[in-house]
Amino acid sequence: MAFKGQEKITMEELPIMMLESWDRETLQARLRAGEISEVEFADKVCELALAGITQSLKIHVPDLPSPDPHDMIGHLTNILKFHDTISSKDSEYQKILMRAENTQELVGSIFDDWEKLRMIIITYGDLLEKRWTKRVSTSKRKVLLDAWPGMNPVHRPDFEVIRRELKGPAHRDALMMPYINLEDLSSEKNLLYLMRSRAQVYPEHFAWTDRLPIQTATTMDAIKSGGRYEKVMLLTSQTTRETYGKLRALEIAEVENILWTGFACQPGPGLVILETQQRLYGFLVRCAELLLHDIDMSKTAIAHQTASSIDDTSLAYPAGLPGSVEWQSVSRMNTMASYHLPRPFSLDFLCRLAGAQRDAAEEEFWALHEDPGYFQEQVDSKFQRNLAPCRRAESSSHLIEIAALKQACIHLVHETCQDVILWQAIEVKLREVQALAVGLDAEIELAKRLPPVYEKALESLVALTTLAWDTAVTGMYRVLMSSPAFIDLFHMDSVENGRYKDFNLPHESYRHNWPSILHLLVDLGSEKKQTMGALNILDEMERLMTSDMAQREMINTQLAKEISKLAAFAQIHDSLCRHQPTIQATQEAGPLLQEQFARLKVIDDLEGYLMGESLGLFAKPRSSFVYPVGHKRTLHQVDRMRRAEAKLDIFWEQVDKKMMNHTRKTLLEWMGDRIAVRDLHRTQPWEPEAPKPVRPAPETIFQPFPMPAPSSTERLPTELRIKAKRRGEPSTAFPVASSTAIDSSIDSQAGCPTGAWDNTEPSHPSFTLSSKVYKIMSAFFPTSAQDRTSRKIVWKDFLHAMFTLDFHIQKRHGSEWYFEPSWKRNAPITIHEPHPSHEMRFDKIRFEANRMARKYGWTSETFAQAG
Repeated sequence: MAFKGQEKITMEELPIMMLESWDRETLQARLRAGEISEVEFADKVCELALAGITQSLKIHVPDLPSPDPHDMIGHLTNILKFHDTISSKDSEYQKILMRAENTQELVGSIFDDWEKLRMIIITYGDLLEKRWTKRVSTSKRKVLLDAWPGMNPVHRPDFEVIRRELKGPAHRDALMMPYINLEDLSSEKNLLYLMRSRAQVYPEHFAWTDRLPIQTATTMDAIKSGGRYEKVMLLTSQTTRETYGKLRALEIAEVENILWTGFACQPGPGLVILETQQRLYGFLVRCAELLLHDIDMSKTAIAHQTASSIDDTSLAYPAGLPGSVEWQSVSRMNTMASYHLPRPFSLDFLCRLAGAQRDAAEEEFWALHEDPGYFQEQVDSKFQRNLAPCRRAESSSHLIEIAALKQACIHLVHETCQDVILWQAIEVKLREVQALAVGLDAEIELAKRLPPVYEKALESLVALTTLAWDTAVTGMYRVLMSSPAFIDLFHMDSVENGRYKDFNLPHESYRHNWPSILHLLVDLGSEKKQTMGALNILDEMERLMTSDMAQREMINTQLAKEISKLAAFAQIHDSLCRHQPTIQATQEAGPLLQEQFARLKVIDDLEGYLMGESLGLFAKPRSSFVYPVGHKRTLHQVDRMRRAEAKLDIFWEQVDKKMMNHTRKTLLEWMGDRIAVRDLHRTQPWEPEAPKPVRPAPETIFQPFPMPAPSSTERLPTELRIKAKRRGEPSTAFPVASSTAIDSSIDSQAGCPTGAWDNTEPSHPSFTLSSKVYKIMSAFFPTSAQDRTSRKIVWKDFLHAMFTLDFHIQKRHGSEWYFEPSWKRNAPITIHEPHPSHEMRFDKIRFEANRMARKYGWTSETFAQAG
């Protein structure tokens, strides 16, 4: 049946056209006899058309709109268009199916190259590594091009294809194997990692990861694959030539357990995976042969060398991982993941990551309550963020500044509580999923659909992280549009009461002059995120910031923090999307999103509660929040600190009044169990230091006879002089808003008297440090008030100190770093690197010292200097 393009079909032509295929005599006779009307005839034709297509093609036909009696021709047109599409796809599918049924040669080639590569690595792995590392970059590139002519020259060639919307089979390599490029493979040991990882396990181990780019490649018309369920191709868990890539007839009852779980795939995608692996293994073997050109590489010769014994330990990765031994970059690890074994899904790590993010959000919440200096710094940042677009949209005036300050205060409270609520919800959900996984461990199998309760919990978590991502993207754009490096590229449509209502990016034709970093930032909020992958975009952004200082300087402190927040949401969401078996929707995504949106609606409600009377009136003047905590304690300085704290208390009292008007609860009561309650500490009234005791003069004793002079070998007994112990006293240098550095409740919670620490507690070890590291940690935890200092600490020195304290360190995206103590893995902490400078100021040192004190119970007595 063919559809006549754009020609209109009249009602007279309708019976003739349709009745050529379905029961012409019966329906035509009934129509002429007047037994049925023309509308009834068209309705019956549509019904029979759908039944005929379904039966002839043996596929599920999606529901079409209900027939409209006044537009039956339009409804029939939809059917005919659908039929033509299915017919063309069916023809393409038959071609793919014929190729997929004859994959013995393809699979045999894969296993031949895999076995040869494995034997080469076992026999000559060390020699291969030595020869590759000795070659210069140009020599490495020559080997790569000889083994793979026309290899893509740059890192992430798929990004350029997607951004420029280049389509066609010519870009298949760039989309299916973006890690095969000259820039990455010619640097460091990536080729060696790829060889060893592929040789270490069977090809089926990589079938899942090799399958992930297929959707993007199909979208860009680089590959074609069928879409029917009559047969499936078995790849996962198939370790022999006879079973790997074999087709199997699929029963309807097996769709859930075999196809939807990802255990098997359709013939089209399966064929693409086999072709990809055939080319990759052949490339690796060719590279090994070029590097070992003077050695007999025939399979018989290599087999003879390895026949005596096969030691799998020789397949381990080469020594000398790239980068620092003290810390690892998450973006670098993600980029290199293509050259290593696939990483397993770890709910335990995701729980620890979410816990660290929630802990950081809580610390931010309490710091804004306790520290006037930090509060004013954040208000100023958001004030400038709101003021910049207002000044561009309207002429600058005093009223605009008042409105911008009002919005700054609202955003400060709202965004801080929002982060706490989001991360608390995600952590709770992750803990729930983790508990279910432990209880249902015996029921979770690779070839079976997930247990319904466990799968529904995972679905809810996916929906929650999706909403969290959308919220974070909105926050990122707010900061992006006011960043000095990018503000001129945004069009502010309108501003009302100091708040921009809308903003747009310039037309695509003007984007060729954009800096590379801005393209990536915009891609995070565009449709390209679906094809490029959010985590891939963030990895590329981090690589660009590391390699190009000019691009790095365009990212200010607030934007770097927003990028870090996006990356945390993206990592959890990406891990869930890679889950095996695949998480299948047991219900529509809409209800799940609505359910999570209802849970998080309190975030939007909070912003409404804070509207009305301006909070900005209580956040000025700026001078009233000056907090000279880094200066020597005098009567004047203590008085200034106490006045700043009182001013901050007034601001939060006004917030509580607004909350009471709407909810009859204070902000802390409204937050409920989403945040741990903490006592606020305030600076105590100034008391002069007690004068040092004066040692009395020795009494003169009358001696009638002179004492004999002591000999050179004899020592007179003297009074034992005991030096006053100072290092054991509680520090007074780092209060959040108190004259004590460490919260007095910390020690009591740990079961120790205030100001002391029980070194026998295994979760809080004491450390004996070198003089360099001790000097750094003593800046965080000084031994006395006299040791208070306002000096700066270089970030690299701080990293070295944390590594010495046995922390596992990861450089995450943006400015965030992840620190996980090996002696207490369930208590990680995230700290933001000073950006764009690399030095920690006194206020940053003081803030992080209080966090670590609460987290790990550290005091000045925790650290001792060696020697």
